[in-house]
Amino acid sequence: MLAGLRQALMSPVTGPIATAIAFTLAVGYGVSASTWKAEKAGYERRIADLTQASDKAQGDLRNELAACHAAGAARQVATSDYVAAATPDGARRLLERRPEGIDACARMESADRAVLSNLKKK
Repeated sequence: MLAGLRQALMSPVTGPIATAIAFTLAVGYGVSASTWKAEKAGYERRIADLTQASDKAQGDLRNELAACHAAGAARQVATSDYVAAATPDGARRLLERRPEGIDACARMESADRAVLSNLKKK
């Protein structure tokens, strides 16, 4: 068995075959490395884009939450409007004026808890 292995390794054909295999592996590695670098750059760009979009969305949510809280504070100050709305004329006036922030608060009711829990985690 060792004699057969020794004969195969000492053969004049073994050197060129080994060189060809080594060259093929080197070229394959070079191609793979350049492909990996291109994919890495693409992933890094995608991560940067997603981070920027996330920051923008978070800022928008914070602004909407602040508007909702400001509208809530304004609602507490303007309780007389709501008390006056108990009459038909008062209700009509309230609907015509449409106090700011009511729509934003209606949309944010379920999102408030999620946003606040995310802010508390940080």
